[in-house]
Parts: sequence; structure tokens; C-alpha cells
Amino acid sequence: MVRQIILEDRLEEYTIALSYDPEDDPSPLFDYTFHLAKLLKGKVVVVHALENLVSTKTDEEEEKILRNVEQIVNELNPAVEWKVEIIYGKEIENFIHFVEKKGINLLAFYYFKKLFGKSLSEQFVEHLTNCGLLVVKEKLTFKPIKKVLVPVDFSESSFKQKEFVLRLKEGNDLKVDFLHVLEDEDKSEEEEVKLLFGELFEGIGNLRLECGKPAEKIIEILKKEGYELIVIGRTGRGLNLDYGNVAQEVIKEAPCPVVVV
Repeated sequence: MVRQIILEDRLEEYTIALSYDPEDDPSPLFDYTFHLAKLLKGKVVVVHALENLVSTKTDEEEEKILRNVEQIVNELNPAVEWKVEIIYGKEIENFIHFVEKKGINLLAFYYFKKLFGKSLSEQFVEHLTNCGLLVVKEKLTFKPIKKVLVPVDFSESSFKQKEFVLRLKEGNDLKVDFLHVLEDEDKSEEEEVKLLFGELFEGIGNLRLECGKPAEKIIEILKKEGYELIVIGRTGRGLNLDYGNVAQEVIKEAPCPVVVV
């Protein structure tokens, strides 16, 4: 079922899907999602997954969800086009199918960990590789995005980071710092990094070179220097929860929203 707030049903340009659960505090997930959509000149689809299609309460549940979302968004009063869609079944496969079918660019959700098994948000991080992710923690206090940190390793992900940052900066007054973490001080490696940065990111933002372990250094900088957003790249085909992946560690510890591309 779809509640339209715009005139057409096609998802065009840049589309962010927000995974909505009425049991969660809607802020800051709604705040950050709609704020980022405005910066990206995109649209928002608020997605709620019902457990079961075959239910006498389905229509009532749908109407309740639609009313709740409209109230939340009306209070935000965003200058962003949006709509609500309801899908059936909370399995990760249903979200993957939805993302592929609708051409979603970014899926926004709260990140939770479970003591046993994996939460849906953990499954998003691990398996949803066909779109970007906006990962928000429920306890965050919303802050308008003005400073963005972009850790880069000059792998294939760096091109996706560049594409995202260029769109984010267009028409917006943002400070963007690209960060590369060296394992140790090596002048020849520093010069190589500066050369690669000039070829790929010249004129988009500033280059920072730091030494240390990448995940630890990134988290340290985020906590000390007040960045409102980090844009990090994937490594490999997914974000493996078991092997200390840098992006995964940042998602768990970052004091600000994390975009994974």
C-alpha cells in the first residue's frame, strides 16, 4: 500500500528509503534522513514492514502507520518530497527486493545489536550491498551537517565516495576533509597518497594524513573534532561482522551518522 505526497509514483533522482518502526523514537532518524535528503536534493520513501499479509488487522495497521508518519513529517515540515510504502515480511530478502525494485540509492535505519543472533539492522549492514546505507544510532542528538569526514584508501569505493560527496556539496556550504591513515610515517607513501588525492579529489576538500590503526584513528577524530557526518566506503563484497572490518567498527563506535557507499 502506498500513501502519496507527490504527484507521480516513479522514484527519480536520488531516493532515500527510511526503515520505520513505530516502536522506535522517530527522532533523530527522521531528522537526519530528511536533512540529508534536502542536502542531496533527493526524495524520501518511508518504509514499514508488516509481519503478515494475511491478517484481519492489516488495514487498521496500515492506516495507523500512515497517520503516524504523516504526523512526524508534518512536525518536521521538510522541503523534501516524500511518501510512505508498506511491505510485507521483515526478512532481509524483502528489503533487498524492495531496494532493487525501486532503485533506492540510500537506506536509512537505526543500528541495533542483539546478544544472540543478528538484528535486522546488522543484516542490513552485512548483506544489503546494492545500495548505500545511512546508519543512525537512536541516542544521537540531531545536529545540522556542516563538517564531513571522508576516510579514503583509494580503492574502488573511493570513486563512490567522490560521487556522493560531490552531490552532497552541490549548492551547500559544507567543509569536507578527506582522511587517509598510514600505518607508519613513510615519506614516499605520503607523496604517493598526495598524488593520488590530487588526481581523484582535487578541489573537493582537504587532505588529512594520520598515522595509526585506521578504525581507531577515524573514531578518535570523530569524537574529538565534532564532525556531523562520516562517509565511508565498503571493502570487499559486504561488511563482514566477524573480521574487524574498518567500516563495521566505525558504524559501531561513531558518535555521528555514518553513510556507507
